[in-house]
Amino acid sequence: MKAILILAMILIFGINSTAAAEERLPTISVSGEGTVEVAPDMATISVGVVNRDKNAAKVQNDNARIASEIIKSITVLGIDKKNIRTGNYSFHQYYRQDNNRRIADGYEANNTVTVIVEDLNLVGKVIDTSLSHGANQIDALEFGIKNKTNLQNEAIRLAVRDARAKAEVVAAELGKNIVGVRNVSVNSGYISAPRANKMSRAEMDEEYSTAIESGTLTCSANVHVEFEMNN
Repeated sequence: MKAILILAMILIFGINSTAAAEERLPTISVSGEGTVEVAPDMATISVGVVNRDKNAAKVQNDNARIASEIIKSITVLGIDKKNIRTGNYSFHQYYRQDNNRRIADGYEANNTVTVIVEDLNLVGKVIDTSLSHGANQIDALEFGIKNKTNLQNEAIRLAVRDARAKAEVVAAELGKNIVGVRNVSVNSGYISAPRANKMSRAEMDEEYSTAIESGTLTCSANVHVEFEMNN
């Protein structure tokens, strides 16, 4: 009796498996891409103070004084103190070469002040003010956007629509319709932003601030979707 029951269960399982295999729908695998362009609404500026001297204490004091003056001058422009921070600080001895010998020649301090600017009209003023108060290097200038999530989500939505449109073209040519989705993979949206390279004080001129253009940000996303078609 038990043997008959087991045999019946095997037969039922086999019938169900065959039916499931027969019902498995054909698929189309496509990739979609979405791209969104938007004007930036913020900028991050890294202002550098680099100084050298034979006297270690003088190097430290001068660097600290200049950095403080820069920060004070930036706050006068209306930049909130919470948007100003020390991005990097280093202090070390430096050397010169003399007949293939490495000789200690003084000390160097490097202090980077990072400023987040939410009013793009102030970008040039922050740079000019920093330079006029002792900064001798602009380490970075990068434009960005405050709410990245909305931008990334829109790029993903466009990527999905692109994939769907491609799949529908293929299905139509095959005389079929899209009836479902089997699998989806998403490469989350990434944002590329205009960025200026490091610039020294000597490379800056008095008109630099008027030449700054924020350009546009580009956010891209990619999806891979496996759509099901009717038989």
